[in-house]
Amino acid sequence: MDLATILLLHKSSFLVGAICFAYVKWQSPQASKGLGALAAGFLLLAIASTVAGMGERNVLPVEVWTLASFSVGIFGYAAIWVGTKRLSSDEIGEKDWYALILPCLFVVIAIATRFHLDNQSRGTVFNANAFIFLVASTVKILRDHKREALSARYLLGASLAVASVLTGLVLMELAGWPHAPGDIKFNFFLLIICHFAVALFTLILVKERAELGLRNLLETDVLTGVKNRRWFYSQLPATLSTGDCLIILDIDHFKRVNDQYGHEGGDVALEAVAQEISRQLGPQDAVARLGGEEFGIFVRGHTKATAFVLAERLRVAVRLLHLTYSTSTISLSISVGVGVSEGLQSPEELLKATDQALYSAKGHGRNQVFVAGEEPTDSMHFCENL
Repeated sequence: MDLATILLLHKSSFLVGAICFAYVKWQSPQASKGLGALAAGFLLLAIASTVAGMGERNVLPVEVWTLASFSVGIFGYAAIWVGTKRLSSDEIGEKDWYALILPCLFVVIAIATRFHLDNQSRGTVFNANAFIFLVASTVKILRDHKREALSARYLLGASLAVASVLTGLVLMELAGWPHAPGDIKFNFFLLIICHFAVALFTLILVKERAELGLRNLLETDVLTGVKNRRWFYSQLPATLSTGDCLIILDIDHFKRVNDQYGHEGGDVALEAVAQEISRQLGPQDAVARLGGEEFGIFVRGHTKATAFVLAERLRVAVRLLHLTYSTSTISLSISVGVGVSEGLQSPEELLKATDQALYSAKGHGRNQVFVAGEEPTDSMHFCENL
């Protein structure tokens, strides 16, 4: 493949990426942060490649195109790093653009020493700059996987990693390392494919992130911040196993709270109860607002005794809440029904039994825990004088 074709493909890979990033950002201004910087970086590299192509065709003076393509290109990779960093964390840091210090330094040195007129020197420094920012981008994308384990993140990280390796190989060949593997033109061609892959998986990552955000919105109760009824029932297995436990709790006399403090006070109470319940549970436990002042919890690996202890802990934690609203203090209590599966059982059956236990807790004076299938003895329920 001749140099003109390689430069055309090189330019096209960056131009396509820049257009895609800019289009998505234009269509969705609230899309993932970093797309603007990525579009700028890809566009700068497309311009650099275009200028280099014009120089190869003797359209521009050597001093002009060598310095221009070198300078614009190294700033392009810095912009890609900034865009990747923002894309990965979905936040803008005030010091992101400190990355421009390195290309600024290279440009100053180029002007002072005129090393850009030597093809090997210019190519070595250019690819060294690219290697640094590509490696940094790879590390950032992969290091943030725990915060957001989307499949496209790993594919994007892999594409950036391959691009880093190929850039490193080109760099070794340009620097004259005698044992550099591969052919420089072939490595450069593979690098062009990586540019397309980076653009593709970046857009897929943005799409996956948007879908995840929409799914979370559909599954989350806006008021309390916990999951909603729809999500909760989707978490229940088709058939329960021994030790699977359902807990349904209801805020006692919630209508009085609304009547006395207004709906805003009621909202404060609902949010506080939801957050306190969440604090008492583990990350693997499912908690959701089922509707109104009722909450559901699904946990595994419990006996009736241990499930009672857990439910009692929740009851006490809510009872100890003293919420300040306006100039008043709101005190709350909950009634709790507990159901524990003792074998293969359908969720509907256990839900019915748990509901009945909740009704029993309410019927015996509220602020109590009742376990389905147990007699209301002192060991399996608790009533505090109100």
